Amino acid sequence: MFQFGIVQVWVAMGVLFFSWADSVQAAQESARPVLRPAAVAGSWYPGESGPLRAYLAETLARMTAPADAAVGQPVRALLVPHAGYRFSGATAAQGFYRLQGRTYRRVVVMGPSHYGAFPGMAVPETTHFVTPLGEIPLDLSAIEALLLSGDVTRIPGVDRKEHAIEMQLPWLQHLLQPGWQLVPLLVGRLDQAGSARLARALRPLLDPETLLVVSGDFTHYGPTYDYQPFAPDAQTAERIRALDLGAWELLKARDVRGLFAYKAKTNITACAFGPMAVLAHLMTPNSVAILEAYATSGPVETNGNAVSYLAARFEDPNPWSQQVSSGELNLEEMQGLHRLASQAIRIAIEQGPLAVDPAVLVKDVALTPAWQEKRGVFVTLNVRQGERLRGCIGHIDPLLPLYEAVIENGISAALRDGRFRPVTAQELAGLDLEISVLTPLRPIDAVEEFEVGRHGVVMTKSGRRAVFLPNVATEQGWNREETLQQLSLKAGLPADGWKQGARFEVFSTQRFGAPFIP
Repeated sequence: MFQFGIVQVWVAMGVLFFSWADSVQAAQESARPVLRPAAVAGSWYPGESGPLRAYLAETLARMTAPADAAVGQPVRALLVPHAGYRFSGATAAQGFYRLQGRTYRRVVVMGPSHYGAFPGMAVPETTHFVTPLGEIPLDLSAIEALLLSGDVTRIPGVDRKEHAIEMQLPWLQHLLQPGWQLVPLLVGRLDQAGSARLARALRPLLDPETLLVVSGDFTHYGPTYDYQPFAPDAQTAERIRALDLGAWELLKARDVRGLFAYKAKTNITACAFGPMAVLAHLMTPNSVAILEAYATSGPVETNGNAVSYLAARFEDPNPWSQQVSSGELNLEEMQGLHRLASQAIRIAIEQGPLAVDPAVLVKDVALTPAWQEKRGVFVTLNVRQGERLRGCIGHIDPLLPLYEAVIENGISAALRDGRFRPVTAQELAGLDLEISVLTPLRPIDAVEEFEVGRHGVVMTKSGRRAVFLPNVATEQGWNREETLQQLSLKAGLPADGWKQGARFEVFSTQRFGAPFIP
């Protein structure tokens, strides 16, 4: 099968993690909290409780609801800026003001790291954050769960000067009923697959009593930020707005691939980008994204520089923790995916991959909720005579809506599997095409939980990753140990590499195979 080589950060040795967790727990139990002091109080926002309370109350009192903003479903997330309050406070207030008097058990604040370059997400080594309004306890059990995912790590001191999380805390302290705990997350470097893995790690925390706050600013324009895609003139502000709202529309559409393509095309200097990509994965087809406010730090003509700020809320009738589906598709849905893959492959071979437009392929098709859900999926081509593999490509992680993933992976299986020459039009009539839709990956604590024939398996170690679909081991006649040995070799590790330091996840698949449709 296709070898995956996605770079991934591995959490430091479990002994270190548990020793840290034990020390933090001990500190809490002995009333000796590990405090993270405010880093920018007194400069970025008022440094004393009285003036800070007054500023928050006065700013919130000026807020009004946009005429078209009433939806009324539970608020699952907010997107708010994190610049100094004199620049972005009014915009942030427009996002926060609906929280007045609400009760949450947990608030997850996810923002970009401005001072540390690292893959994935990081959490601090503290038990409490401090602002002029008091101490906020961290949800240590939730943080432990994230650390065990393998995609979130601890980096000592990474948040020492960081403002992205801190700037949101006074709003939350002022508006929410007391009793909530904080999960502070800093987002580092991300690719599309990494954003999907982080969303998968985060989703179980987003229950009915949890609020997600995404902290980030938008375009940083001007010579100070080394970003001037167009010259400053009377139209610059509108051009910046169009640039920002282009990213917003992709977020509303949950189009993660589009977001990454947009960033590559425009080089947009939005520090909100990484957290936004994770947010887009977390949203569901039922999510409603509502733009509350948009502003800039000042007229571009003044000094040639400007930073954009956007506030939005995200509503959904159901908690996002309940949105991971492991349900099966019906026969008609699987047959439809098979037809889509066949059409896409034929067009790609005859006219080139760029001629394949997913929107055109499905324009006369009713997209079912299952087709629009992001799922991992593989497409396999076999030569019918002799049952010989001809190509197999897939996504382990739920990167795209299922119908798009089938189209993309079908084309890749036919033309981009490096083990084989590209499939030709003359071969299509002799091929079988199989769709394998994955259930969400589930981490396991011991390899004995991996059941050969029932489970697919993913192994991650030392920045390497490899996967076998459930049918691979049975087709090859391997037992559990032989499967793991082959998985290690596939990951570019020694055959016994699976025995120490590896992390395993399992999944099952729903398969549908039939002759290629010419």
